Amino acid sequence: MNELIEKISNDPILMLSAAVGIVVILFVVLVVIIATMRVKTYKDRFINTAIDNKEKQKRIGELEYELQRYQMDNAQQAQLLRQFDETKERLSETHDVLLQTQKELARTQSSLAQVEGKLEQTQQMYISLQGEHAVLKEHLEALQDENNKLRVNNARLLMKLETGERLSAHMEQRRRTGLSGEDESGES
Repeated sequence: MNELIEKISNDPILMLSAAVGIVVILFVVLVVIIATMRVKTYKDRFINTAIDNKEKQKRIGELEYELQRYQMDNAQQAQLLRQFDETKERLSETHDVLLQTQKELARTQSSLAQVEGKLEQTQQMYISLQGEHAVLKEHLEALQDENNKLRVNNARLLMKLETGERLSAHMEQRRRTGLSGEDESGES
């Protein structure tokens, strides 16, 4: 090897060729080292990226699961909200009906109070009219008794009058018959 080094050092073209060869070899070695480093860096990056991707995939899976859970919860909450809105509407309608019913109840109670007042007045009038009816009934009975007595008296007086008229008519007839008998006997 020493001989080769001496031969190369004596010949400038060989020296230049050796220097160029060494430079080319150094360049190739450098390129190989750089490529190896880059490959190693890219390999590390790829491994890191693969690990990151796995972690991200796992995280994406968890997030998708949470998203689905939230979507289901959201759907349930939306349904509950719709039910709440429906319940709120029914409550509002029921409240309106309650207010109307309360107004009707107030009117009905007012009417009831008036009717009760009128009923009490009517009952008082009925009681007083019953009292008056009893008094008038007694008075009617008394009047009927008196009327019956007066009829009986009238019948008796009428009978006496008729008897008196018959008697006076009979006497008048007798007197006429007596006078007409005297007239006939005086003329003859």
